[in-house]
Amino acid sequence: MNKKTGKTIQYLRIGSQGLFTLLFLFLFFLPLSPEKEISSPSRVFFYIDPLLLINSLILTKSIIYLFLLSLIPLFLTLVLGRFFCGWICPLGSILQFFSWISGRSARNATGPDLRFLRFKYLVLAAVIVAAVAGTNLASWADPFSLLSRSLSTFTPLFDHGHVTVQPFLIGGLFILILALNAFKTRFFCNVICPLGALYGLVSRFGMFRLKSGEGCNSCLKCGDRCTFSGNAGEKFLKSECLVCFNCVADCPSEAVQVKFDLPEKATVTAVSPGRRSFIGALALGAAAAVLPRTSLSAKPNARRSFLRPPGAIKESGFLDRCERCGQCIHACPTGFIQPAMLQAGVEGLWTPVVNAQAGYCSWDCNRCTQVCPSGAIGKLTLKHKQQFRIGIAVIDKDRCYTYSDGFNCSACEERCPVPGKAILFRETETWNYQGKRLVVKQIYVDPDRCTGCGICEYVCPRKDAPGILITAEDEYRELP
Repeated sequence: MNKKTGKTIQYLRIGSQGLFTLLFLFLFFLPLSPEKEISSPSRVFFYIDPLLLINSLILTKSIIYLFLLSLIPLFLTLVLGRFFCGWICPLGSILQFFSWISGRSARNATGPDLRFLRFKYLVLAAVIVAAVAGTNLASWADPFSLLSRSLSTFTPLFDHGHVTVQPFLIGGLFILILALNAFKTRFFCNVICPLGALYGLVSRFGMFRLKSGEGCNSCLKCGDRCTFSGNAGEKFLKSECLVCFNCVADCPSEAVQVKFDLPEKATVTAVSPGRRSFIGALALGAAAAVLPRTSLSAKPNARRSFLRPPGAIKESGFLDRCERCGQCIHACPTGFIQPAMLQAGVEGLWTPVVNAQAGYCSWDCNRCTQVCPSGAIGKLTLKHKQQFRIGIAVIDKDRCYTYSDGFNCSACEERCPVPGKAILFRETETWNYQGKRLVVKQIYVDPDRCTGCGICEYVCPRKDAPGILITAEDEYRELP
């Protein structure tokens, strides 16, 4: 193939990368519009992710039919190679841009390092065996979940003014992934990404390949910008080639040829994970699945302090379905929904929990119930969501002003959004902190009306700790 054609395809690929990346970002930030009921258009990218389809199928024994769309790029890989990673994946495009910024993508290749390249196949093996054992590990490293989760952390950090440690940890990890591109081109894609490993396995049996034809003078210019540090000759790896066409555009003798051979006719050097490493990855995946379930928090009747967003299904099914994508966190207009640390156990890391010190559930908002791509949070109409009990408010009589200090305080009652109020007053004769007898309007909670929206805890004027807080008592998790 001549250089002109190679450069044209190269420009088309760069344009495709930019288009899909901008489309993802545009659709991701679209829910920030002032509309009350809005879905998350960026979740369509999750439906073209075959890793999430396989993971969900193993864990839940069911299929969300929109995820079947992911079979289209998977089948196209048999013809076009790993075009998805090189032409479509937004995270891959961002990482390639940072590789270019660092100058790593312009350095001469020294040959592919199989020790690095094989690691992602071990990650994929661990993810699959963990899913078989009943634990969702795929969402921790899936590129769409990772990118969406990382972007979502900036929403509560900057939009709501409440600083928590979780965004710094998640955002810091994302920055580290970006920085690693200065060490190796598209480090995450080549070394860690389980979706890339899945596409790599499929592309090994595909038709697309590159080879050095007549006129090759072994100058190795074709490897200067290879994304996996190979070339179009003897160091070509079908499973690692991202169909970037850099080698075609860089070859001074126009000796790089594009071939579509049947798999049995193509000579391919495969990336082998190694028997011992593969067994180790399986063992690690099994251990990662089993150990969290032996903890006290995993027991069926274990007490817990964390709460899930409205519409969250039962906990075991929730952990199986949740993609840790942060879409619900991003959609929440008040910062009420936050990524979990360890309060939900190791298995629940980065799943959404609610935090009434960071925000509250707005009465006329149901965004979080509209954006979940996997069904971990069920779709609720605004009317249904207003009847959904996240938890229930409980008064801390040692801290509430109307009990502990004998003050009249109505902050929580005034902001309670429930029709007829879930926080009410009753006159009680008591003593204040000076020992004087007086009549105070003490607050109490009507448990039949309270939805656990958290606004009472959020607006409590106590600076040390709130005098009223929401708990997991009587929460609704009746969805299957």
